[in-house]
Amino acid sequence: MHFELFKVFFIIVAVIVGVIFILTILMVASPKIRAKFMGRQVKATKYMIDEVEDDLTDIATKRANINKEGVEITAKAIKDGLKDKVYCKYCGKKIDKDSKFCKICGKEQ
Repeated sequence: MHFELFKVFFIIVAVIVGVIFILTILMVASPKIRAKFMGRQVKATKYMIDEVEDDLTDIATKRANINKEGVEITAKAIKDGLKDKVYCKYCGKKIDKDSKFCKICGKEQ
């Protein structure tokens, strides 16, 4: 009895593996079959997007705000870096190019 059940199970698994193998070969060889499967995936993706549109909009808005803050920080850093700066010959700290005295150590430049 167990042997018969094992044979049936083995045949079912072999048929499923065979069908998957044949479908894989057909998808590689036939653009029409591949397009049918991709069309179903696209429809499913559209359906999921419609269902979670509000959530996706919220996520995109939050990401845009995060990126906006990052861009502002980067732009400020670039702007600050473009100012004419020189280094104090005594303490090595950055000072303005037209400074007569170092703001850190107070020595004349």
